[in-house]
Amino acid sequence: MQGFNMARRALLKTGFLLVVATLVTHGVAMDSASGNEGVSSLAEHGEKALERLPWKANVIRANLSKNRAVAIEGCYLMSKQLLVVTAGGKIYCLDRRNLEPRWVNNLRYPLAKAPTEGANDYVFLMKDAKGAHWAMAISKRTGSIGSRFPVRLPYTTSSGIAANHAMMFVGSLGSPRNNKTLESVNLVSGRPGWGYRSSGMLWGSPALDPSGDILVLCSDDGMVTALAAGATAPKSESWKRNLGGGIRGAAAVTPAHVLTGTQDGTFYNLDLFSGNVNWIAGLDEQITESPWVFGGYKVTKKSTGVEGASPVEVRSYEGITMVRNVKGTHAFDLRTGKKLFTCKKGERPIVRHGKYVLTSNADRKVSIRDATKGYEVTGSLNLGMFDLIPSNNANGELFAVTADGSIVAALPK
Repeated sequence: MQGFNMARRALLKTGFLLVVATLVTHGVAMDSASGNEGVSSLAEHGEKALERLPWKANVIRANLSKNRAVAIEGCYLMSKQLLVVTAGGKIYCLDRRNLEPRWVNNLRYPLAKAPTEGANDYVFLMKDAKGAHWAMAISKRTGSIGSRFPVRLPYTTSSGIAANHAMMFVGSLGSPRNNKTLESVNLVSGRPGWGYRSSGMLWGSPALDPSGDILVLCSDDGMVTALAAGATAPKSESWKRNLGGGIRGAAAVTPAHVLTGTQDGTFYNLDLFSGNVNWIAGLDEQITESPWVFGGYKVTKKSTGVEGASPVEVRSYEGITMVRNVKGTHAFDLRTGKKLFTCKKGERPIVRHGKYVLTSNADRKVSIRDATKGYEVTGSLNLGMFDLIPSNNANGELFAVTADGSIVAALPK
């Protein structure tokens, strides 16, 4: 905590350059891709591997163990930054564009679930030695802990968390005085917010659409529920859809879709605003994990049907969605539901860029698939020297981490 306070004072007094200097004392060093004596051979091998990507990329790295040994336990991609958490609970916040350090802080207790991102804060769900759950909000910009945090939650959580500009949402097992399955915490005051009782338990994290306005819950009885995600309790559900099979994972939510799989082996694409079914796919075996989405907006011109009138531009969210069960990882066209390909058992997507989709197995053996060739595997990479490779659903950047503190990034040119 002392190191963080030094960093914050430096930021307030003299700006970013002194923040970087302070973070270097904590073992954060920037290195060029040409090599540095402080970089492990594993990271150097990883750089060379990433230089063989099928697209042009700048390969850069950061070394958190420059001055002292660190043990990395988690790496989390946020919209503009990378959060790296050590075994001792230290959080390093790095810029996704260049891996430059922004701030450093410490968790009060060990992480219970992956952190999430609100409009202004990163939010952490922690669990102390006695089994109590705690929430903590940290400013994305400065790294300062909210004045009312951390706060102890008066219930046992059942899921991970979601957050927007005002609230944190989490599944709950209830408490003697409250039988709500969803609870919330106000990110400004740290006080308990509103709750909701779903028809089944919430084992998958609540999910928010990119605007942060619509909260989607998937319960173990197969019910998908959409709620307004404001600071006060909604008067009623926006919509509910019973899918029949139980749901264990969180939904993947785009600006237009809700993707979820059920334990009866069915994969659903629902309309975000109505809950209507866009398409379904039967996958034979139960789905217990959350899907992935690689998508973006596409603008096309469409005739109005009026003679002489100029065509209008239509903006739609399109891409690829993938979901995994024991038979493999299955990829579909997000708009039509057309099956694109199936990966081997255990693979997961890690990045998409242009016509290429990269998937990885548990040993970090990466398959390169080319959309122009029917997603045929046209190459491979061995990234087994890395311990963590988070999946990126944003913009084609690839990040990889070694447990001893080296971070390598391949950023498309």
